[in-house]
Amino acid sequence: MPHPRERRIGMSRREFLRRSAGSAVALPSLAAVLAACDRPGETASREEINLLVPRPDSPVTLPMNGEPIATDTPIETGADLQIFNWVDYVWKAIVRRFVEENGEHDISFSSVTTFNNMEEAVAKLQAGEIEADVFFPTIDAVPKLAVAGLLQPLNHELIPNLEQNVWPVYQNPYYDQEWRYSVPYTVYTTGISYRRDVISDDEINGMANPWEILWDPAHRDRVGVYDSYRDTIQTALLKAGITDISTGDPGDLEVARDELLSMLDLVNPRATINGSYKRLPQGEFDLHLSWSGDIAAGWGYVPTYTRDYYENLGYWFPEDRKGPVDNDCIAIPANAPHPRLAHEFINFLLDFENAMDNFSWVGYQPPQNDAEPAALTGTEGLYSRESGWAEPAEYVLPWMEAAVVRQSDFDVGYRQAPLSPEADERWNDVWQQFKAGVTTGG
Repeated sequence: MPHPRERRIGMSRREFLRRSAGSAVALPSLAAVLAACDRPGETASREEINLLVPRPDSPVTLPMNGEPIATDTPIETGADLQIFNWVDYVWKAIVRRFVEENGEHDISFSSVTTFNNMEEAVAKLQAGEIEADVFFPTIDAVPKLAVAGLLQPLNHELIPNLEQNVWPVYQNPYYDQEWRYSVPYTVYTTGISYRRDVISDDEINGMANPWEILWDPAHRDRVGVYDSYRDTIQTALLKAGITDISTGDPGDLEVARDELLSMLDLVNPRATINGSYKRLPQGEFDLHLSWSGDIAAGWGYVPTYTRDYYENLGYWFPEDRKGPVDNDCIAIPANAPHPRLAHEFINFLLDFENAMDNFSWVGYQPPQNDAEPAALTGTEGLYSRESGWAEPAEYVLPWMEAAVVRQSDFDVGYRQAPLSPEADERWNDVWQQFKAGVTTGG
């Protein structure tokens, strides 16, 4: 098992996402930020607008804003690698390894520049306040950033590890066909984390509709949801049997609203930013809405690092794998000061050994071909191209095998696609009604 991580100070990438989503109405929308792009007096065309809301069944090929850098571009000498990312979403030891392995170029790394939410990140890039070499956007932001000219096209010849190492679905993702501007960073599902000393595996897996357990009065005052409007509202949709988790249909959203108001009455849930990976392992919740990466990292926050504590953590995701599944990205800003170094760093992060070491710290799984599901739970040795089969390593606790993301999940799972402005307004209206009655914090 990887060494227990140090307990963290401050908010992680996921904590930032939840907190910003919870106050989304008070923030300028990403679309509003991009409307002020560097084309004064111009408005976006209908074609450009259509590019901003792709769907798995309606993929988009983003326009090329300029040409990728030349393949023979030398790595910048004496450069300080500039990373613009969520807090604690890359292991600094991996970045230092990159610097050491490229010592002949006299590069350096000082620190990661962080942001609180995607609107803030985009605004800083737009205003030229940040000149980052690599940037970690969410998938809904990639088309908007590309259309606004805030990302530069990638030279695929300089990132061979994507084609060699990464799941085929990312050779042509629906939100960025031909991966012109982005590569995948991590993948995750959304399910339910729970205390196995309170709720048995057989109990939750034996339910006809396990989403309903979040509404079970038996766990009143012990239920948590994310302080994130997309994730919590989509859970209400799924509980009601509505599988379009990016719906803009007013009727669907009325159903979701009623389900969430019912949750308030039945279990008095708490909306948190750290409930799944930290507070549930510490015994504050019986169950919590959960990203797979959160509960996979939960063993790092138990009161005592012993097997007894680890074995109290569980994760449910539909056995047929028909549930929410998604990914985050890496891209290069248009104004990157060291674009050749940026390509080299992205390729480094997509290397199998580096990706898996990073996984051991951040808790979120890289979509690596060589990382077979059984290997991630320690039941088989993890394959290494250099050393062959290695000793088993538990990236995910063996009894939480459901938290391992599979390539096939992207064939049957539900993707959280970007919302149109009209749909987003409806979602936020539902969210504000729910937030008026829910306890938040933490």
